[in-house]
Amino acid sequence: MPQGQVRFAFRIVINQHSRTAWEKYIWESTYQEFLMQSQLYNNKNEPLLTFKEILSKDENAEKLHFLVSMAAHPYILQWKGKIYHLADNLGNNFMPFNNYQMDIIDSSIKDIKAHEIGITFYTPLVSLIDIWDGHYLISLDEHLQNLSEGLSTMLFKLQPRLSVAFYKPS
Repeated sequence: MPQGQVRFAFRIVINQHSRTAWEKYIWESTYQEFLMQSQLYNNKNEPLLTFKEILSKDENAEKLHFLVSMAAHPYILQWKGKIYHLADNLGNNFMPFNNYQMDIIDSSIKDIKAHEIGITFYTPLVSLIDIWDGHYLISLDEHLQNLSEGLSTMLFKLQPRLSVAFYKPS
């Protein structure tokens, strides 16, 4: 019997140490976008060098998260709604996402190596069946009325950067 419905959040941190080509494209694109957009919040006489400095001087600079995320959007669309960095116990990448949020962890207009972003992917509601030995047993099936016939399941290990963002008991 399902315990309830959950929405997972899975976060990817992208920085100079990221390895995949996809992450590197996002890192470079969002850095270039940060350089352009940060000009809106910077003073030529007293330039602020880092995202955190800009944010400390202008609370409206929170908009930079959204503005810079536009550079990552085309790359995220390439995933076609699947979180490819989150594999189940069999190594399959079927976990869907229907929303994401990008944030700037930090950056510098003088040093690309300081550029670091996070992208948090949110799944649709899925059925949480149980938690076994550090693993979530879930089902993507939407129709759980006739459980006597069984249902398709997936097993995901509890891991860093994977969290339950929403829970609704049965």
